[in-house]
Amino acid sequence: MKSYIGESVSANLFRGAESVGGAIHFEEERLVFKSHKVNIQTGETEILYKDINSIDKTNTLGIIPNGMKITLENEEKYRFVLSNRENVIEFLKVYKYKNKLH
Repeated sequence: MKSYIGESVSANLFRGAESVGGAIHFEEERLVFKSHKVNIQTGETEILYKDINSIDKTNTLGIIPNGMKITLENEEKYRFVLSNRENVIEFLKVYKYKNKLH
């Protein structure tokens, strides 16, 4: 399994109807989505790994298999579009599980 800690991947984060372009940055205890400045909605979204309840595959527009949905313990949901979602989802699931044991 590839570790993404210290790396970034290009992604879009749905904020309402807008698909905000940017990148997901993977840190030791959290991931941070940082938007590009050219979006209508800009800024950062932080998700602590310890707060993640589930990570699921989703299809964009109901048919394109490139989405990832993260649901937090408080039921808040984040939907991303990204390449290599299989690898990112595997990493997040394994990393979260390993860090829950410590």
